[in-house]
Amino acid sequence: MSALRRLIDFYGIQAHLLWEWRAGRRALLKRGLFSFVIAWISFAVTAWAIPGILVTDVASVAIAVVVIALLYALVRPIFLALVAPISLLLVGVASIVFQVFVIGILGPLVPGIDVTDVGAAFWGSWVFAIVHTFLSAVVALDQEQSYYASLVRQLAVRRADVVRTDQPGLVIVQIDGLSHPVLRNQVRAGRVPVMSRWLRARRMRLGRWEVMLPSQTSASQAGILHGDNDRIPAFRWYEKATRRLLVSNRPHDAAEIVRRVSNGEGLLSRGGVSIGNLVTGDASRSFMTMAALAEGTRGIGRPRDFYGFFVSPHNYLRVVFQTVGEIGKELVQARRQARAGIEPRMPRGFPYPIARAVTNILLRGLQTSLIIEEMYRGTPVIYADYTDYDEIAHHSGPERAEAFDALDGVDRTLGALERAAADAARPYRFVVLSDHGQTLGATFQQRYGVTLQDTVHALMGGRASVESATGRVEEWGAVNTFLSEFTRGIGVGPAIARRALRSRTRDGLVELGRRVEAAPPAEPAAAVGEAPDLVVCPSGNLALIYFNARVERLTVEHLAELHPGLVEALANHPGIGLLLVRSEAHGAIAVGRRGIRYLDAERVVGEDPVAPFGPYAIASLRGLDAMDNVGDIAAISVLDPDTEEVAAFEELIGSHGGIGGWQTKGFILYPADWEVTEDPLLGAPAVYRQLRSWMEAMGLPVGPRSGVEGSPDLR
Repeated sequence: MSALRRLIDFYGIQAHLLWEWRAGRRALLKRGLFSFVIAWISFAVTAWAIPGILVTDVASVAIAVVVIALLYALVRPIFLALVAPISLLLVGVASIVFQVFVIGILGPLVPGIDVTDVGAAFWGSWVFAIVHTFLSAVVALDQEQSYYASLVRQLAVRRADVVRTDQPGLVIVQIDGLSHPVLRNQVRAGRVPVMSRWLRARRMRLGRWEVMLPSQTSASQAGILHGDNDRIPAFRWYEKATRRLLVSNRPHDAAEIVRRVSNGEGLLSRGGVSIGNLVTGDASRSFMTMAALAEGTRGIGRPRDFYGFFVSPHNYLRVVFQTVGEIGKELVQARRQARAGIEPRMPRGFPYPIARAVTNILLRGLQTSLIIEEMYRGTPVIYADYTDYDEIAHHSGPERAEAFDALDGVDRTLGALERAAADAARPYRFVVLSDHGQTLGATFQQRYGVTLQDTVHALMGGRASVESATGRVEEWGAVNTFLSEFTRGIGVGPAIARRALRSRTRDGLVELGRRVEAAPPAEPAAAVGEAPDLVVCPSGNLALIYFNARVERLTVEHLAELHPGLVEALANHPGIGLLLVRSEAHGAIAVGRRGIRYLDAERVVGEDPVAPFGPYAIASLRGLDAMDNVGDIAAISVLDPDTEEVAAFEELIGSHGGIGGWQTKGFILYPADWEVTEDPLLGAPAVYRQLRSWMEAMGLPVGPRSGVEGSPDLR
């Protein structure tokens, strides 16, 4: 009886959905007509293309389209619901089986239609699905406003675990790598229509925040989500005492970052959710979050959590087409950039197009589904990171068309979240922000034909052993996180994935991409043999340089004894803007080609090497100098005074990590009725304090402020 009751309720929801169509009856009829015409054309093409599908007249095609629609709407969702709890792979297989079944059964059900055999039904189902998906894309039929998307929303809000309340929740969306000037210019240029609408309607305000060194995701997210980033000197850094190389987007290293910065008062500590981040923010649940992977127990979710993805008959095909199209788009754009002679540029061959497509299409869609799922559950605070723009900007440039297209895609996602909020279990407010910006520039190696580590090695006489951390690991970070979580799931699908990826899996973590960042173990030096004489860790146009002559940080006086003339020669290199070193006599100093700034004494001899990098550069360099495990030398590349381009020490033409240009110009888009209490917002911990203040005003507490070192009481 309970099963019959649920079936009646399901059809009741469908009837209610059609009767109370949000956009109105006229919009429903218009959409229905469009859908009918697309389906009619799709089936006519199928009958023409497949010899085993015979049609006698036009009316038969119309009847067949109606039957297909009824089977998809009334039977398919129930069929998939029965297999969803078993296996994600089985859901996918069931989707294909059902589409073949629907074409095959048309013969007995529809007069004037004959399907001669199973082969005709199989190939006909694929032709129909492909043509239907293609035509829907051509006429820009909004999938998020479709009947199936609306049905999923109605089913989700009726789940037993939904917590309904009138207390507002908060969704924080991070657009990775997007600077305030780029966003402002795109609003003016007529792009990013959702954010533009919010701003022009005075619903939101666009603020800025200054990213301090290092201007990269792990430091910014640790500061924004945990309120502390004082022990993260770069995206990659070396710890002499343990001979350990840490790379922020390796799971165990990300978990170590959280261990060091967390005091239990992260923004997500009271029932919040982390999606697609490097650190957890002390979240109760984490999905595709790098630091959470090290626990070894997290999975991407239950098979039935993907029910909403498969309930639409052609959703999976649409994603496949878009993914393949994104690969083709990248190949065309890269070739066009090369033929036009656009500079700077970098090689964009395989496997990067695949990584771009997966990040820009598949993972964006998956993250959006997870956010909406949590909104329907009534989760109080959600923090999600979209890496699409950042990833493409690294390879094509932060102000190139390819990057702007990705930004528009994220903007459309914001529109989808806004619409989903109307059906959520609680009202939601939105904050959109970035963790840093990016700065364009030909790389150090492109300009001078050698890498920074080769340059330093030569200045040491060419006899030292060298270890460098220069692998392009960021482009595979999100993909590896997703695959690692997926392979930990239950069911046939994850089991097949584990087997297929076992040669690329280490300690339960999938590692696609280049294997060039081998990390020394974290045991004491005596237990692991000889350490390299030189370790170079680039992070954009910041590079940390370590000499293993001593465990403690070497002063400029020590360096002069060990390697006479090295600091002066490196500072005089045309690709170097300044070197941050520590002096026994003068404290922190910035050494340039034509002058020295004594950072602790506010004194300059000659030309100030810090001045070109802006008004916050001195404070930023002081902060970096005070960090544990900063390099014996911290190098900042040259900054072109005319173009504001830098020379990254890794092979990416759009870079961040250092200072110079727009890489330190973060943005924060927030509700217009909220006030910013710190002006300017200097550094990621200031953003944490501001978000925490807003959350507490909303009734979303994080914990006592007194537990956060260095954070003033703003109440």
